[in-house]
Amino acid sequence: MKKRSKAAAMFLMASILLVSSACSSGNEPSSSQSSDNPSPSAVSTEDTKNTTKTDGKKIKMRVITLTTDENRNNIMDKFIKPNIAAAFPNLEIEFEPGGGGEEMANKLKTLNASGDMPDVFWNDAGFFTPLKSTGSILDLSSYISKDGFLDKYAVPDALKHVDNGIYSLSSGADTYFTPVIFYHKDMFEEAGVQVPTTFDELIQISKTLKSKGVVPAVTPGKDGWGPKLFMLQQMIQIGDPQAMADLVSNKTDFNNPSVKEGAARIETLVKEGVFPDGISNLDYGPAMEMFTSKKAAMLWMFTWELPNLAKDETVDFFPFPSASDKYSPTENVQFWGSPLNGYAVNGKTENPEEAVKLAEFLAMGDALYFESLGAPISLQTGNQAMDRSPLMQKFVDWYNPIPNKIASWALNSLDSRTSAEMSTQGANLLTGEYAAEDFNVAMNKIWSENTWFDK
Repeated sequence: MKKRSKAAAMFLMASILLVSSACSSGNEPSSSQSSDNPSPSAVSTEDTKNTTKTDGKKIKMRVITLTTDENRNNIMDKFIKPNIAAAFPNLEIEFEPGGGGEEMANKLKTLNASGDMPDVFWNDAGFFTPLKSTGSILDLSSYISKDGFLDKYAVPDALKHVDNGIYSLSSGADTYFTPVIFYHKDMFEEAGVQVPTTFDELIQISKTLKSKGVVPAVTPGKDGWGPKLFMLQQMIQIGDPQAMADLVSNKTDFNNPSVKEGAARIETLVKEGVFPDGISNLDYGPAMEMFTSKKAAMLWMFTWELPNLAKDETVDFFPFPSASDKYSPTENVQFWGSPLNGYAVNGKTENPEEAVKLAEFLAMGDALYFESLGAPISLQTGNQAMDRSPLMQKFVDWYNPIPNKIASWALNSLDSRTSAEMSTQGANLLTGEYAAEDFNVAMNKIWSENTWFDK
């Protein structure tokens, strides 16, 4: 087994980013800037105007964006599209929805193979390697150093890939995204159940909820979304955080007893009826709707949905409960993000300077959006952060002090083939007809062929 610790390096960088962004964003009451008519900061807008060609002929730019949830739609509709014409008077910009996950990966792989890549696109670790190998992704380092955009980041080194290149620009909010269990307080109260602190208690309250005609919990399962992005990691982590950290850094495999137990917990969850029937085919939108319409008492989801869910006063959250004395939710947590996640530029674009400026503008739009919700970010906008909602403040107060932040396996350890195979295997595991033992055997073979850690 190859043991280069690429993921460990990413973990260190993102951990530094977390501490720095937490310090820079602050917790003090801040300005009452309205988000009803948001606009990018004057600095970012003027910067783009001053460096965009102004010969009267508009340059056509094509952009593929992430379009997976309400946050992404709000960023585009409220922070980007209303302001982009003023920022780029010399550009004619075509936006194309990319979806997310495997849909985005397949789309960009196909476009890359056909030589039809967009000028700017949302990058992801899962499909970065084939784009880089064909010269279809630009190292942004020299561009953003020259124009000063790099200086807007609290910790610039956190943007660097292990080869020291910078390929993506984001708000830096990703480090604060982690999976939790959201729940409706009133539904718990009506069912007479308490927030569980152990895995066994989670199973028990789920049985109680189901006996009262309530779907206990929901999460996206289609294409193995939940298992790949967080569920397998959580089910391993709550039993043995060190085993999960070792898997992320390629120091162990699916023969590890703790890793095997994690997959077995998913099998238990399905067979005990914690999730709705057909969970393996449940997409993101329908899963969210089941929870928000109170057809399900719990939602297993990343905290990027926290700002929207906090609008419902019945919603609260709790960390994943423990399955052994090796794990404590105040000592261990998974964090999202990778230096490769964010807006990237086609290495073959005819107008690289304009494309880089456009990627900067899009990243700033992300930052302004999350800032307006009181979420911590690393990309500094020049504005004071909005006041945080009570639920967001509860999250930050819990999350910031946690000493052991484990990088997301799905983003920091899988090549494109392994990622696709994990999607299939994860979806199979959610059917309830695929044994955890078979899952572990299949994944161990796939894992042994993973090229992510190759030189």
